[in-house]
Amino acid sequence: MGIEQWLDEATPERRTVKVCFDRGLLSRYAEAQEELDGLPEEGDPIESTLGEGSFERRRELDAVVKHLGEEVKSKTRELVFEGVGWGKWRELISDNPPAEDQDGVFKRAVQLGFMPHAIINVGFNAETFIPAAIVASCVEPGLSSDEARQLLDKSPPGVLERIWTAVLEVNTGGGKDPFS
Repeated sequence: MGIEQWLDEATPERRTVKVCFDRGLLSRYAEAQEELDGLPEEGDPIESTLGEGSFERRRELDAVVKHLGEEVKSKTRELVFEGVGWGKWRELISDNPPAEDQDGVFKRAVQLGFMPHAIINVGFNAETFIPAAIVASCVEPGLSSDEARQLLDKSPPGVLERIWTAVLEVNTGGGKDPFS
């Protein structure tokens, strides 16, 4: 089998990011789970000092956590990202060059130790490239430029980090081959 046949079998990298955008619901779930985790289980030696009410509270909280967990699952959405290929990736970078002021800011950040030296030659404008890369890479549900900007504006940093990591992995990282 030659390289042409190998390349005929090629498929792009794919990553799925699951997100519940109802952050209030997630907070309620986390708080209830934390309270539940702090209560003793039935048969725990500490039960004699806390009284029977703590076990009733545990049963109540267990039901609340299960209910909230189901709600979180029902409101969790999947964003699927696929690599766009090296040519398209380079095109996205060249279509979004760094602004003049960004180059100086990045160099100064490296000098001050806020960023690693590998970042010194940033080749894109983060303000325009990141949403463009998200749009180009998101195959499900598919995003417009406006939707990508809204996603960036409204999502917390942890969610954005997961999304951006997926975009970078599918376009630059390449998955590890388990048998190589």
